[in-house]
Amino acid sequence: MRESFDNQLGQLRAELAEVCGLTAVAIEQATCALLDLDPAAADRTNEVNADIDARSRDLDRRVLTLLALQSPVARDLRVLISGLHNIADLRRMGSLAAHIAEVARMHHPAAVVPEELRAILGDMGKAARAQSEAAQEVLRHRDTDAAEQLIASDDRMDALLRDLFAVTKGADWPYGAASAVNITLLGRFYERFCDHTVEISRRIIFVVTGQIPDH
Repeated sequence: MRESFDNQLGQLRAELAEVCGLTAVAIEQATCALLDLDPAAADRTNEVNADIDARSRDLDRRVLTLLALQSPVARDLRVLISGLHNIADLRRMGSLAAHIAEVARMHHPAAVVPEELRAILGDMGKAARAQSEAAQEVLRHRDTDAAEQLIASDDRMDALLRDLFAVTKGADWPYGAASAVNITLLGRFYERFCDHTVEISRRIIFVVTGQIPDH
């Protein structure tokens, strides 16, 4: 009985890591749609997001079934409850990537991002993908040191967002209010994407140590 339960927990852990890997694909494709003016990349983002959503729903069902049938306690309970929250974070990450792709699609064939901001948005896309890939490894191996490193690396996205806002809020912004709103939303989408990877890492530390990190 216990062996079967442990195997199911291990399978859930592996599949959570796989779904996290899909979020890295989604954010990469969304960034291609945005910066390369590629509607096919927007389509791929939506397809990956649909896959993330479907797999997350299945994981939700299986976690709830284990909670109902196994009555877990202590660490097993932490694993399952944290898993439910992590599933929700992964679904939100897929949705945020889809939002970025949708902004690009709505303005196609025009560029949403002015030339002088392409480097910042490109760096945001790279940072988001890197954090998603790091979160995948944290989920797969439950490495608390790697989780701490991921949390610290989120400072990079925060710095990029400040750089972005410094330009859009400048008195010499030449593209109008609508463009500033679009750029602000895009920056927030990338920031929130990375925030979810931080929350996943904090929960993994909680699962392993029983303590929630205070940073």
